[in-house]
Amino acid sequence: MGVTFSPTRRAPTMSSATRRPHDAQASRQALLDAAAELFQARGYERATIREIGERAGVDPALIARYFDGKEGLYLAALADERFTPRADKVGSGDLVDLARMLFEHWDERGASPALRTVISPGATAEVAEQVRTILSRSMLDPLTARLAERGLSEPRMRAELLLGALAGVQMLRQNGVLPAVGAASTEELLALLEPMVDALQ
Repeated sequence: MGVTFSPTRRAPTMSSATRRPHDAQASRQALLDAAAELFQARGYERATIREIGERAGVDPALIARYFDGKEGLYLAALADERFTPRADKVGSGDLVDLARMLFEHWDERGASPALRTVISPGATAEVAEQVRTILSRSMLDPLTARLAERGLSEPRMRAELLLGALAGVQMLRQNGVLPAVGAASTEELLALLEPMVDALQ
């Protein structure tokens, strides 16, 4: 969930590492940025506190001070809108357009920590609740409202089914388990998924 913010991003220098601890907000943001990258690239378990601190250029002990530990940092990273697209940014309201936006977002930035948690059965209750809150705010609430305005039955169920289906397809695109799905372009997938998506709207 191989993502970096910029291909030209440089590793932090020793001088930046010695300056940041004097600026609490800059240190906190540096840790958040580094954590978001590493959690996406390696997942929660494989991204270590030491590695996050080194990438941020600050003392890893600050993770406990600012976020109450690794899980708190992970929860903060989940709330970053750079990794959680918003359904209300799709002006047409068409679910196929929304599916296209999500696939393109995930392809460009990698699957978000929130997306991984949707698929993973191993999330703690706290992480799962945080993910529900984030996904409700960014995706499910606005999508449910749009579907309800059309007079459709069970709009929340429709919204959740759509997100669950697309998240599952995206993870299969990335993990290589089903090679035909992994090799397909976004447009090829949408052409085959369109009847299913249309059935929900």
